[in-house]
Amino acid sequence: MDKKLRIRPYSFRNRMLAALFLCALAACLFSAIGSFVVSMVNLSNEMAANEREAAVYLLGLDQKTTLDPEEMLSMARRENLALSVVASPAQHLTQEQLDSVMNGQVLTISTKALPSTYVLVDDQVVCIRTSRDFNLYLSVFPRIGVALLLSLVLFLLLSVLASAVISKPISEITRATRLIQEGDFTVRLPENRPGEVGELMHSFNGMTEALSRTAYLQKDFISSISHEFRTPIASIRGFARLLQMPGLDESSRQEYVGMIAQESDRLSRLSDTLLRLSALERQLAPASLSVFRLDEQIRQVILQLEPAWSSRQIDWQLDLAPVTIESDAELLVQVWINLVQNAVKFSDDGGVIEIRVQETDMAEVVITDHGVGMSEETMARMFDRFYQGDTSRSHEGVGLGLCLVKRIMDILGGEIRVRSAPGEGSSFRARLPRMNKAD
Repeated sequence: MDKKLRIRPYSFRNRMLAALFLCALAACLFSAIGSFVVSMVNLSNEMAANEREAAVYLLGLDQKTTLDPEEMLSMARRENLALSVVASPAQHLTQEQLDSVMNGQVLTISTKALPSTYVLVDDQVVCIRTSRDFNLYLSVFPRIGVALLLSLVLFLLLSVLASAVISKPISEITRATRLIQEGDFTVRLPENRPGEVGELMHSFNGMTEALSRTAYLQKDFISSISHEFRTPIASIRGFARLLQMPGLDESSRQEYVGMIAQESDRLSRLSDTLLRLSALERQLAPASLSVFRLDEQIRQVILQLEPAWSSRQIDWQLDLAPVTIESDAELLVQVWINLVQNAVKFSDDGGVIEIRVQETDMAEVVITDHGVGMSEETMARMFDRFYQGDTSRSHEGVGLGLCLVKRIMDILGGEIRVRSAPGEGSSFRARLPRMNKAD
């Protein structure tokens, strides 16, 4: 974490700023249109109010003075207003509008956003309107410009602040990613941020922990597999050199050849098991499902392994209830082969192995031996690759059987548990989901 990195400029913030600026421009455009419409309406209302105020003033002059219309118009003139007597009112007003004006009312008519106000003064219709040199649009634009400028400046300031706050966790993730890229899996991000950013950082930390475990397992796997291959290869090399010795008698030669064959078989089993384990690591679900009798599958496995247990006079106590399940039979048979082989391997000569098949909420298989048993340390690591608790029997296996069993049970959605104690044997309980039975 203390390592300093030269970080190239990250474009996320710049892109976000550009997006915010575009949004700001779009917002300004729509605001300008809306402001223009509103300003036009407001300015038109202001002009109409000024015209009506001038009309009321004219009516007051007409009622209180004896001035002629021209003098009254001259007194009522204001900036941006033009007052004139209408020579032919009927050409500008409808009959209804004209009647309203003749009855002494002030009439305002809006045409093309410019209002015109009519009033009766000294029996003559006077028109009050905005002067021709008054530009309505030039009066509206300054209002819109000031409002848009203030809005744009405020929006840009807020955008810069928001982008700095939003891009900060992204920058932290970027720096952490570069550290991970260099092999530092100890980097962690704070998870106290709210919302999606906090979830992203939590997921990032989980990913880092998984990568750390994977890197450790990879190193441990390479170390373990190198050791497992090195031992039989060294044995084969040693016995091959012994065979090259002059004057070797036939019995010794046969013994060395047998040892080479035994170590070669061990290498072959190790390679086959590794390939099978590699395939299972990539497999996430059963390859093929079929309906079969679980108790019959157990019987077939015991018969298949007869050469291994008959020479040691192993006795069997079987309680195999008829249980029909739907699962991957090819994968599951590997589970029983490994568990039964372990029970035979760790049982004493003339010992007893108990197998019980039953059905509760799940299909259960319990395989119990009364052999050497396992310590707590061994049980904690028994599913690790290449781990063999009883080193005196390590020549009989490669330490991958229980690892295969655990992986297969995970694929099939089952679970496996063990109870054991040194000198009291071991009991493995495998539980499988209860599938739909065939009718």
